[in-house]
Amino acid sequence: MASTHEFQHSVGKVASFSGTALHTGEKVTLKLHPAPVDHGIKFRRKDLQDEPTIDAKIDNLKTVERATTIGEGPVRVHTVEHVLAALWAMGVDNTVVEMDANEPPIGDGSAQPYVDLIRKAGVTAQEEPRKFFDVRDTMHVESKTGALLVLLPDDKFRISCTQAGPNNQFTQFLSLEIAPAIFEREIASARTFVYYEDVKPLMDKNLIKGGSLENAIVVRGEAVLSKEPLRFADEFVRHKILDMIGDLALVGRRIRGHVVAIKPGHAANADLARAVAREQTRRSAMATPRAIPSGDGGLDTDQVMQILPHRFPFLMVDRIISFETETKCVGVKTVTINEPFFQGHFPGHAVMPGVMQVEAMAQVASILLLNSRKPRVASAIS
Repeated sequence: MASTHEFQHSVGKVASFSGTALHTGEKVTLKLHPAPVDHGIKFRRKDLQDEPTIDAKIDNLKTVERATTIGEGPVRVHTVEHVLAALWAMGVDNTVVEMDANEPPIGDGSAQPYVDLIRKAGVTAQEEPRKFFDVRDTMHVESKTGALLVLLPDDKFRISCTQAGPNNQFTQFLSLEIAPAIFEREIASARTFVYYEDVKPLMDKNLIKGGSLENAIVVRGEAVLSKEPLRFADEFVRHKILDMIGDLALVGRRIRGHVVAIKPGHAANADLARAVAREQTRRSAMATPRAIPSGDGGLDTDQVMQILPHRFPFLMVDRIISFETETKCVGVKTVTINEPFFQGHFPGHAVMPGVMQVEAMAQVASILLLNSRKPRVASAIS
């Protein structure tokens, strides 16, 4: 029986708040709506005809300049990383994010307003298990700007991040597990920041129209300009982790792994999300459900090959004689003196190599396992 946190969750009721968008400067109202299992996170543009929706998936990523923009067709939603980070870290798998503009409200520049909104809506467990991506092998991405992200196997979702500004100014490091209580306490309230030298180029590109010292920190030389004091001594690296959580949410599955990041940014985060999505697609293609005949009878060679991907000379099961219980079945592998391995194992005293005997038992056990879990074959394989 899976624990509650392993099931999918949605918000319990509709909740909303209003504010100003960071880059467009528009007034916007955002609402969170409950959604059914396997729905995922979708953004709905209430302000457009037919109210089109956009799946929050890496395939829909459009741009990553100073923010993360997703879209389908001509429809866009900008600066989704803060709301995605809050939803994902607070355990929301399925929801509709409805907006009456093309960008969420920036609030105070952190994810705290969205955490408060999720608390207001409530989080409700659903009846389907969550989908995870378990990191099996080390993955990494690098960028020409010096960003390096490495994804390592782990039984939790962890991020270890080193943030460094121009000339390694304000270098900061933080490592922690990403869980709802930890995110709310350590990450959610960390605000976005910008270097003074970047402000004019952003304004020249018609961005940050809604930016002010009330919703962003400006770094000028050694000075930190803000409406209030820093909320953490290492607030910059905490906000980098916040952005990383939001960008990696575009994978669509919860990652069980450890991200080690040096000077991350939206572009590098997106590259890692794409790499994870590609690996998940590869795994899914290899996990096509295979039908197990019902009943207690055996399986002939053709039926065995419909279940196992192995073929001669690696198929080590000729047939299954019977399924005696849920934990026992009998299989047959026919061995003759003409087997090539007998020439050296051993001359004058033929012995089937132990490793091949173990492989034959493992293949029979695979068939038994799939047969005992027939209602969940697709889920077990994936």
